[in-house]
Amino acid sequence: MRADGRYPAAVPSAAITIDGNEMDLMPERALFLRAAKALVVADLHVGKSESYRRFGVPSAEGIDEELLVRLSRAAMRAGARVIVVVGDLTHSAVGIGEAEMQRFAEFRERCALPIRLVEGNHDRGVGTLPPEWMIDRVRGEFALGGVRFEHEPPAVAAAAWTVSGHLHPMLAVARGARSVEAPAFVIDHARRTIVLPAFSKFTRGVRFEPSAGVELFAIAESEVVGPIGGAA
Repeated sequence: MRADGRYPAAVPSAAITIDGNEMDLMPERALFLRAAKALVVADLHVGKSESYRRFGVPSAEGIDEELLVRLSRAAMRAGARVIVVVGDLTHSAVGIGEAEMQRFAEFRERCALPIRLVEGNHDRGVGTLPPEWMIDRVRGEFALGGVRFEHEPPAVAAAAWTVSGHLHPMLAVARGARSVEAPAFVIDHARRTIVLPAFSKFTRGVRFEPSAGVELFAIAESEVVGPIGGAA
C-alpha cells in the first residue's frame, strides 16, 4: 500500500528483480524466471475434484480442464522453455483415474515442454505417475539459475533465494463494506523466500498480512497488484 493509503496501480504482470534474477509475477498464478525461461507454479492438485466426488462430496466439473488450459496458455504467453512445479501436482491416488490420466496426457500433447516436479506432500501419496505425462520428478529440492525450489518454505533463510508453495497464500482485499480473499505472492526478504499462490482455484489458503520486510502481490481481476507492504 502506498503512503497515501491507496493500492498501487494494477498491471497484467509484476516485474521484480531478486538478487539479480529478473522475474515476472503473472496473473495466471505463475512466476516466470526470465534468464532460465522457466515457468514456475505450485499446488495444482490435479484430481482433487474427482477425489471429492468419489467420497460423495459434490464438486464442480471442469476444474482440471480450466487449470491445464491456463497452464499451457501461461507457458506460451511467457515464452517458457521449461515448467517447474513446486509440489502437489496431484492431490491423491483416489483422484487419478482413467479420465484424469487421459486428460493430462492430452495436455502433454498440446504442451510438450519439459516439466520438473519437486515432490510435495500430496505427491508422495500418489506413487508412480503415468509415463505419458512425461514428468521429471525429484525429491526434496533442486536449483536452477541460482534459485532453489522446495515445496514447503524453509524455516530459516538459505544461501540462495527459495521459491516454494504449500501454503496457498491469500490476501484480504476490501470491496466496499465487504472483503474478499485474493491469491497472493509472498516475498519474505528476511527468509529469502517467495511463496507462490496455489495454481488451482479449487483450494483454500492461508491469509497473509503485509509487514516490514514482507511484500505481497495480490491477483485481482486478472491483474497483479503490488507491492503491498515490505517497507522497513
